[in-house]
Amino acid sequence: MKIMQIKRFGFGIVVTVFLVILTGNAFAGTNASRNMKDGDVANSFANNNVVASPYWQVDSGSYTFIAVSHSSLSGMASQIGVKINAITSAGAAYDTAASFTISSGSTQRVFIVPTNHATVNSTNITTGVFLSGTTDFTYGHIRATPVASHPGLIYGGPGSQFTANDQGMGLRDTTTLSYWGSVIIEANTTGFAMEFIGDMNDSTTPAVSFRCGGLSGVNNAASDTSANCNAISSSGVNLQ
Repeated sequence: MKIMQIKRFGFGIVVTVFLVILTGNAFAGTNASRNMKDGDVANSFANNNVVASPYWQVDSGSYTFIAVSHSSLSGMASQIGVKINAITSAGAAYDTAASFTISSGSTQRVFIVPTNHATVNSTNITTGVFLSGTTDFTYGHIRATPVASHPGLIYGGPGSQFTANDQGMGLRDTTTLSYWGSVIIEANTTGFAMEFIGDMNDSTTPAVSFRCGGLSGVNNAASDTSANCNAISSSGVNLQ
């Protein structure tokens, strides 16, 4: 039965990939765009600040596992806040979004599980982050966004409002992290890997001079680099 479920939703996964990329916000049908002002606008990040995965699932015999790793590369803040939403195929939140801070050189485990899972729970895995909901078969996509309101500002850097006393200088940008995971089919101790779009291993951001410079008049964009230039779409900032 579980194998049939996987096959049945195979085409749905492909379709969801396009929906995740082309939908600018988790629960609103707006076009994907780049936010050149670098931050949370109207309580929503543009797609250049979002990491997405096109498919997760749970039911009485399956759950989803995600690992988020801080590779401690130059240019990354020593602590980065992450907010993960598991969004169902109906466009609703499976559970309240999980927020956590990941430190340099560490990995945070995230589990999307049915309600009251007998073994995969916070009692048995005390360091895990959990999103739990119904025991019914449920699937959807993942969106990871920054906790920081301006993830592209260098924390403690020249001209920012931050100081370097609390954590290492660098970007508090969730797209600089590495994400991996899988859907676990418990009866067969098997599963399949998840794909993540927009993290450090994915796309890169065009140079600042290319983003909006020279595009004056396109979608009413200004020619300076501080404009909100909707003429360019991308799915990750990433270190270069």
